[in-house]
Amino acid sequence: MHSDSFVFNKHYGVPQIREGVTSSLNGNCGLSIVPLPKNKKNMILNTLRPVVGRLPKDKEFESFPEYLKLLEKNKHPINFGMNIGNGTLRMAVKGFDKGKLSEEEIQRIHKLLIEAINSGAFAVSLGLEYMPENLYSTEEIIEVLMPIKNTNIPLVTHIRGEGNLLVSSIKEVIYIAKKLNVPLHISHLKCIGKKNWGHLLNEAIKLIENAQNNGMKITADVYPWTAGSTQLVKLLPPQFLEGGEEETLKRLKDPKQREICKNILSKDQEDFENILYLIGWESVMITTVDLEKNQKYVGKLVSEIAKEENKDPYDFAFDLLIEEDLKVSMVNFSLCEDDVERIIKLPFTFIISDSIFPKGGLIHPRQYGSFARFLEIYINKKKILSLEEGIYKITGFPAEVFNIRNKGKIKVGYDADLVIFDLENIKNNSDYINSMEYASGFDYVFVAGEMANKKDKYIEVNVGRILRGEHRLK
Repeated sequence: MHSDSFVFNKHYGVPQIREGVTSSLNGNCGLSIVPLPKNKKNMILNTLRPVVGRLPKDKEFESFPEYLKLLEKNKHPINFGMNIGNGTLRMAVKGFDKGKLSEEEIQRIHKLLIEAINSGAFAVSLGLEYMPENLYSTEEIIEVLMPIKNTNIPLVTHIRGEGNLLVSSIKEVIYIAKKLNVPLHISHLKCIGKKNWGHLLNEAIKLIENAQNNGMKITADVYPWTAGSTQLVKLLPPQFLEGGEEETLKRLKDPKQREICKNILSKDQEDFENILYLIGWESVMITTVDLEKNQKYVGKLVSEIAKEENKDPYDFAFDLLIEEDLKVSMVNFSLCEDDVERIIKLPFTFIISDSIFPKGGLIHPRQYGSFARFLEIYINKKKILSLEEGIYKITGFPAEVFNIRNKGKIKVGYDADLVIFDLENIKNNSDYINSMEYASGFDYVFVAGEMANKKDKYIEVNVGRILRGEHRLK
């Protein structure tokens, strides 16, 4: 998940308990909330807020170890672990400035990376599609990640493109992981865009399997939905995001720059994944805004709103981003059910929610019902996997990939995080409009041996603990 800030919220963990989740791993897609140096704090928090939630003003920390120590002072309903985000490492050192890192900047990133791993980060996450990581060349990524070379620390990467660029993007991360000699984990494997469905996924799977046959350790995860969710601003071309939020807003307010942006987004592009061109405004739903006057747009498609407002959809989206200081979340309907099913069935994939935590409005239903939906639809109804295979994909397998000690199995000496249910009764009750409905059918959920859910009633025991990885770097 992406609950790096939301973990301090009093409602944190309740939807997860209600669908049988007892542990979460955060700091994904290169977007961890730490490091958070004072001189970059506002920039980093503003950038991450639509994804990780709003950090309470009384929570003070700068480093990865300070963050975990602060979390350990609080009580939590579920267990909480963290990855270290490579994008945040760059933001902490160089912000959104383009250009190669200096040797001094590379050394600072190395120091922060080593500190995070030695403090308990389970993996290094990448978000190569997002600013500022998309400013890196392939070789520069290898350079900043050199401290993890020849280790068993997973490289967990949201790849550079998931549509037209899917195959080349997977080739890139395979190359990076091979050069570093580390395990590779591909975050939310998918194929975006109707023209790419089916055939492009075939190529991607063959590429992964060939690398595995040549000795590489590669795994991936998938969420059981045909829509993703992120910030609306992520649809803009990379050059419109350079320099951070202030520079992005300046460009959107400039009529000439807006026309340039429209022109770029209305055509297929080779140098970045133009998601908007692949899916269209008719597949983009506004889910979170701050201003009261814009609440009427929540739950509506951009194409629908533009028609109602008699505006060009690009101008509506740009105006909304300006009014909301870029703090707009979206759900994008971009995937094919057949592809999702195929990815779920692959022996090297497991299930995630990839939940984000924007404030207010609609959230993606994956925060409340991903694992219930997986069990209800894909295991019970479609039977694309056996129950045993399905359970392994949401317990033992992810615990093994991330080296999470004493989790994922019912075994002597393992933590008593247990779920008891009748598969026939499992139901996801959340959808894209009614997105905050609790799952049902999870009769008993135990965290550390304490009952936290009984017959679909949450019990506040708060015995979750902060999980720490055991990798150590010199």
